[in-house]
Amino acid sequence: MGWDLWLFYEVNTHWTCPLLDRWMPVVSHYHHFQGVVLVGVVLLTLFGRFRDRCFLGLVGISLVVGDMGVTDGLKHLVHRPRPFSVLSGVREVDEGKISWSDPNGGPRGHSFPSGHAANNAALAYLANAVYGPRMAWVWLWAGLVGYSRVYLGVHYPSDVLAGWFVGAFYAWALSAGTEYAWQRWGRQLFPRLSAAHPRLLFVSAQAKEDRNGEQGNQVG
Repeated sequence: MGWDLWLFYEVNTHWTCPLLDRWMPVVSHYHHFQGVVLVGVVLLTLFGRFRDRCFLGLVGISLVVGDMGVTDGLKHLVHRPRPFSVLSGVREVDEGKISWSDPNGGPRGHSFPSGHAANNAALAYLANAVYGPRMAWVWLWAGLVGYSRVYLGVHYPSDVLAGWFVGAFYAWALSAGTEYAWQRWGRQLFPRLSAAHPRLLFVSAQAKEDRNGEQGNQVG
């Protein structure tokens, strides 16, 4: 696709600066945040609310099912090489080190869709599904991570767009399925928890008022 290649080169070779060369690898690579994430997971597990633990569980399942199953499956099915392995003139940015691609080495890697984009889109969707609009900023983070993948030369823009869509889709399917299961079997299996937490996902104040009004009409 012409737009895909054009936008890739614009982001990777033209819209660059030393500041982005330094920080895009930080945004893109998980190992920079492992310590913070681990501490957050431990704190939420030990001291968080029921909703916090549900969020951690959903994220964990999405990583296993979505990243290792859906995304990796699509990567091997499509088998699209990474751009730096087949294109010339690609800036490879890694921890502040700049090098240029050498397509003579032959196609390498699996580019479509972007797993980073999918994982962070799933995270953003689940955060908003569980906690509501106050977590809308996580979408900005997902967008920044996706941009960084193109900037570093490891993905085409279409890889990132597909990753966002795929991640949001399996996060929606997971959250909707979990909510359905909770509504269907939660009262029988966990009566106390179900009474205290009738819904796992975020419900707006207006929706709560509407539901309470419907229940009141039924009782009346």
